[in-house]
Amino acid sequence: MSESQVPAVNHDSQTAAKVRSSGFAAIVGRWAIYQVRGLIQFTGIAVAVFRQSLRPLTWRRTVRAELLEQCHQVGMRALPFILITGSLVGFGVVYQAIYWLDLFGQTEYNAPILVTVLVREVAPLFVALTVIGRSGSVILVELGNMRIDGQVRMLDAQGVDPFIFLVVPRVVAVSVCMFSLTIAFIAVALVSGFLAGNALGSMDFTLQDFVFGILSKMGPEDFATIPLKTISTGFVVAVMAGIAGLSVSGSRSDLLAVLPRCVTKSALTALLISILLTLLL
Repeated sequence: MSESQVPAVNHDSQTAAKVRSSGFAAIVGRWAIYQVRGLIQFTGIAVAVFRQSLRPLTWRRTVRAELLEQCHQVGMRALPFILITGSLVGFGVVYQAIYWLDLFGQTEYNAPILVTVLVREVAPLFVALTVIGRSGSVILVELGNMRIDGQVRMLDAQGVDPFIFLVVPRVVAVSVCMFSLTIAFIAVALVSGFLAGNALGSMDFTLQDFVFGILSKMGPEDFATIPLKTISTGFVVAVMAGIAGLSVSGSRSDLLAVLPRCVTKSALTALLISILLTLLL
């Protein structure tokens, strides 16, 4: 190889390295812009939903009827599953905690452990994941199909605001029902755990003493954790599902591609909200 060829080889390698670095920087930049744009869009829509939900003029008869229908879909239809899983969690978590603490003579820690594990962490997160998988995906598919079929444009042509009629009642319904389902989950888990322990001879106190013992160990932060975690998670998850559903354009194959991404993002968001509120409270 002659000396005249060496600079050409070095120049080509440097050019290729610059292209690779610029390509990587472009990919990172596009990803960052996409994430910031999505965050801005989510913040704007979330603020608009919150503002519209507080206006009395928003809740006309048709919107109230849609809210009741969504509460039935999200809350009542999910209640049997929540009651069954709450009973199983009561047998698996509450009874085991009571049994082992009684075995080691540490029954005074029953209430603090159940408050920390069940009330603050397990119940809100479990119900959130259940609502995401059951109701969040349904909202996304329903709104996506309405957009693909042109029903959203039809509502707009008829003078009905699709945002107020479709998004606001669904967000409010998911937020309210997630809180209600969490309360039902906690109550069933505690009662089923007590009944299991009583049937197996692991308890020497009444249900009233058991429940009031747990309530007496709950401080203001514990009572604030349940509504904060459930309502905020339900609000965020429903807004994310509404944005994803109304953003679908094209065929139903695009909708099926958006669905798993939205469910995954919603689950990660629920975990993040739970962790942040646990650290703050």
